[in-house]
Amino acid sequence: MIEAGKKALPSITFVEPEPSQVALFCYTSGTTGEPKAAKLTHANLIAVATGAKCRGFDIDHTDTTISYLPLAHSFEQILFVTAMVCGSKIGYFGGDVLKLTDDCQVLKPTLFPSVPRIYNRVFDKIQARLSELTGMRAYMAQRAIQKKLFYLENYATYNYNFYDTIVCNKFKAILGG
Repeated sequence: MIEAGKKALPSITFVEPEPSQVALFCYTSGTTGEPKAAKLTHANLIAVATGAKCRGFDIDHTDTTISYLPLAHSFEQILFVTAMVCGSKIGYFGGDVLKLTDDCQVLKPTLFPSVPRIYNRVFDKIQARLSELTGMRAYMAQRAIQKKLFYLENYATYNYNFYDTIVCNKFKAILGG
C-alpha cells in the first residue's frame, strides 16, 4: 500500500512514524476530574494489537469485526488498529444499536468484541428464547449448554458438533452465524 501511495503521489514524502510519536488522542469523559486528552503512541497501539495476538486472539484476513462503538472510544480504536495489523475486515453497523443483531445478519462477523451492556442484551435475548422452550426442546437446549460448558472447562474448547448442529447454531444465527 505504501508503494502504491508513493507512485500515486510522488511529490509527497512518506515518513514512517517513530514508535514514540503520538498516533491519536483519546479523550476521557472526565469521570474523575476534568475531561482531558490522553496521548496514545504508535507503540501503544501496536503493543495492544500484538499482545492480543500473542495471547491467542487469532485474527487474520478471513475475519470480520463488527464496529458499532463510537470511533472516539479507546476500545474501538484498539479494535480498528488490531484489524489493520492483522489484515481483517471491519463492518460498520447501520447506526441503531437496537438493530445490531440485524446488522450482524448482513455482516456475519466472526468477531463481536463488545462492552458488557451489549453482551447482556444478547444474553437476555437468548435467555428469553430458552424460557419459551418446553418438553424435549427445553431438555436438549439445557443438555447442550451443560455439555458445552463441560467441554470448555475441561478441554478448553466450545465445539461439540452434535449440539452445535441441532441447538447452538440457532443461537449463533442471532449474531450472523
